[in-house]
Amino acid sequence: MAQPPKTSAPLEQSLALAYRLLLALTALAGLAWLFGHVRPIPADSQAVVLRFGAVERVQRAGLLLAWPSPVEEVLLLPASEGLQQRHIEGLARNAHAQALDGAGTSLQLMGDELAGSGYLLTGDLGVVQLNATVYYRISDARAYAVQGTQALPALDRVVSNAALQLSAGRDLDTILVSRTSNASGQSAIQREKLRAELVQATNQRLLALQAAGCGLGLSIVRIDLLSSLPHAAQAAFDAVLTADQTVERQLAQARTTAARSRQQASASVASVLNNAHAHADERLAQARSETSEIRALAPRMQQADGPELLRQLYRSRVQAVLARAGQVTTVDPASSGHLIMPGAKP
Repeated sequence: MAQPPKTSAPLEQSLALAYRLLLALTALAGLAWLFGHVRPIPADSQAVVLRFGAVERVQRAGLLLAWPSPVEEVLLLPASEGLQQRHIEGLARNAHAQALDGAGTSLQLMGDELAGSGYLLTGDLGVVQLNATVYYRISDARAYAVQGTQALPALDRVVSNAALQLSAGRDLDTILVSRTSNASGQSAIQREKLRAELVQATNQRLLALQAAGCGLGLSIVRIDLLSSLPHAAQAAFDAVLTADQTVERQLAQARTTAARSRQQASASVASVLNNAHAHADERLAQARSETSEIRALAPRMQQADGPELLRQLYRSRVQAVLARAGQVTTVDPASSGHLIMPGAKP
């Protein structure tokens, strides 16, 4: 007689199901581990593949095929065409020193480390602070990956050393505007060239590191500078700038007033000269009009009727002259008497 089939116990069924589930999860984890570094690289990125810690290759945009960890590691970096920005901490003033500056603490009480934090010495023994923001590209992804986390701190030191050398070779007026009288000319040209010279000096140092076999894989495109004076000296320089601006404004006002006075004087002189010329022309015309008869009579004086015409003209004119006199005394020239006139003896 046949016996009925044995049924598995519930515990055995649960263990079998758990075993199959664990096997499936293990397979999925293995697949995820095996294809963990198979990924697309975006167009604005590049990947550095490290095999057992050494740089194996650099992968541009596209599909990346790499062995899983720990055989190969993938370091994702920005593309070499993209610009990256970094504020240079080595040129910035210490946060504790800034707090002491805000509290009005003198530099003598801060100590050498805090007092000199963030300040550069110029060639004319001035002190200036340069806040620099660097825009760079990752030109060599292999070298950048080799440097790792030390690349950007090393860049800070390179830019700080270049800025220190440039400031030591310049005076204060070629770095920032400390006096308005020097706001133009050669000093202004040197201030415009400071950024370009700092970029050039930094790139030269980066190339020197690359030639020595310890390159950072970076190239500088642009550096933005914000120059300022020490907090303790800022008020004094502001007072000097204010005084210079006041003097310049007063000089400009004086020049304007002088130019206006000169124009008014020139206009007055021109008006006086024009009036004088007009009056002279008028008096000359009047004199010519009054003497026209005499001038017309002069050529006829050599003729017989000349004297008679002169006497007639005299008689016609003398009446008008005598009419203006308050008193007239006539003397007969043919009389033998003597006329006594008042006044000093001739």
